[in-house]
Amino acid sequence: MSAPPLDVHRVSLTSLRTIAAGNATETELHLLCSAQRSQLLLVLRALLGHMNEAALSARCPGGAAAAEAAWQLLCAAEQEAPEAVEAVLADPTVMAWALRLLRRLGGTADAAPSLPLWADLGQFQTLAAAAALRARIPAELRVPAYRGTVWVPSLGVAGPVARRRWSLAEFRVERGGFVVRGEHAEVRLPWPAPVPAPGWRPLRPVRGAASRGSGSGPWLDTVTPYRDFTQYPKSPGALGERRLRAWEDRLAEAHALLERESAVDAALVRTMVRVLVPRPFQSARGGLVASASSVDAFGAITMSLPYDATQTAAVLVHEARHQQLNALLSLVRLIRAADDRTDGTRPRLHYAPWRSDPRPVLGLLHGTFAFSGVARFWRTHRRHVTGTEAQRADFEFAVLREQLREAVASLAAEDDLTEAGRLFVDELAAQIRDWQGEEVPALPARLGRHYCLLRRAVWRARHLTIDEAAAERLAEAWAAGEPAPDSLPDPVLRPRPDRIRLDTFGPLARYRLSAPHLFERGRRQAERGGDPARRAEYAVIAGDTAQAVRHYGEWIRREPQNAEAWVGAALAWQEHDSRAGASLLLDRPDVVTGVCRAVASARGEAPDPFLLAAWLGGADTAGVRSARTTSSGV
Repeated sequence: MSAPPLDVHRVSLTSLRTIAAGNATETELHLLCSAQRSQLLLVLRALLGHMNEAALSARCPGGAAAAEAAWQLLCAAEQEAPEAVEAVLADPTVMAWALRLLRRLGGTADAAPSLPLWADLGQFQTLAAAAALRARIPAELRVPAYRGTVWVPSLGVAGPVARRRWSLAEFRVERGGFVVRGEHAEVRLPWPAPVPAPGWRPLRPVRGAASRGSGSGPWLDTVTPYRDFTQYPKSPGALGERRLRAWEDRLAEAHALLERESAVDAALVRTMVRVLVPRPFQSARGGLVASASSVDAFGAITMSLPYDATQTAAVLVHEARHQQLNALLSLVRLIRAADDRTDGTRPRLHYAPWRSDPRPVLGLLHGTFAFSGVARFWRTHRRHVTGTEAQRADFEFAVLREQLREAVASLAAEDDLTEAGRLFVDELAAQIRDWQGEEVPALPARLGRHYCLLRRAVWRARHLTIDEAAAERLAEAWAAGEPAPDSLPDPVLRPRPDRIRLDTFGPLARYRLSAPHLFERGRRQAERGGDPARRAEYAVIAGDTAQAVRHYGEWIRREPQNAEAWVGAALAWQEHDSRAGASLLLDRPDVVTGVCRAVASARGEAPDPFLLAAWLGGADTAGVRSARTTSSGV
């Protein structure tokens, strides 16, 4: 098979800046896609060199098929109809299979427990079968069948033709179609393959969302065995026709929205997203959508069904940005490799404002680049809409520009950026800096500010701490009535995933802005419930800070050691009436919680976190020095 020389895949400094700014041209997008194609060809050629040796120990029923014969059939198909091979190789699950198998043969990854090596190797035959079918070249191959179904890359799955978990099937390409024959049944289909039919489950083209490039697309993939990024092989899903049409409508509306409002983002999504894998998830009405991309499956994303076309468009932009950066990183090193570190230190972990867990620099860079695209989407969208839809867009933009400002500052201070990486981050930073002065209406601005402060402070309380000895010294000074020191101890990162809980403030804030009647109904229900945390969040979002203060006080009385309750109370106090210690509790909750634990350990009673924070901040605490134990309210 032919391929362009690898030295054509070069990214100029101009292109690097353009990509960082989110303005990649179609030529630059094509370069990234072309580089991924070359990578796949290299992987397939590497597999070919290992397959015969691996097949000797694979114990294939009926004997292993020769990989060279499949390769020669691929080459013949390319000579006859190059577009046929291009369409097969453009299926992202082909790359997912090939990379996983290459790692397996190299001993760097374990296979799925249910995936015998002979079946994994045999999928090479299915590539040749699919290419021969598209090129209309008569052929006969033996291919693996998982639970009786045979994978036809870029097209779908045929079967079931057998009952066992794994078996061999015959795949025959004839003049007018193809036949798949297994131990117990056969499927005979014409070519072009029809819409869903008995024994045939195709990839489903998304109506009204045509992509550019090899083959058709984008597709909805609910059938191929390698469509899942973490679990494989996977049986075909059971999404009904009604649900599939809902997906198609949502995606078509999202593509149309991008075409109307942002030609650059429309081209990005059109080029980078070829396959979409639906996944189950709870209601996305509150803004929660589960989505992911994988470096192993360029062109594929998985996501749950968003609430509407606008949310769908935002998620598509987000995942397309991840795909774009994955492709760029295969050509340009933006971050130093771990082996390049000569000082013996470990890579740092960072606060990524959109995540609840600490992230390495690569994760922070990925998030910053992806969310800068989403922020720009909302910034543009808010100019095209009015009413509650405008408030929703204003909130998303306000939140993301603040989160991005903080994230890009962390990246700029990172030592592990290469020269190209620093140029990339500088371009990102310039764009984010330009957004900071843009006006946002009062309500979404207030909720966005509160949300960002809450996430930052809660993250610090969860994952940062101070040295135990330093905490004990501060506890002793507090107990003795001495003044606090002039400087506070530096924080130490100790990730605590067990302390992470689901974000509820963000979805509630989105309800408040986009569906006020539903928000009010939810608040009434919360007031009748027994969860003070829920009542407090509703009150803050509604702007009833006095009520929020009362509810946070109840939460603290129930859980006096819960730093999240303290943080929420501090924010409510800031908006209701200033209280000594609130600012430090938000800025350095790690210090307050560390000293609180030390005081409680030494004296048997925890101090009032606000009084302790006021003392640590050097505020005038005269008159409250005797009130060292936890207060009954906030």
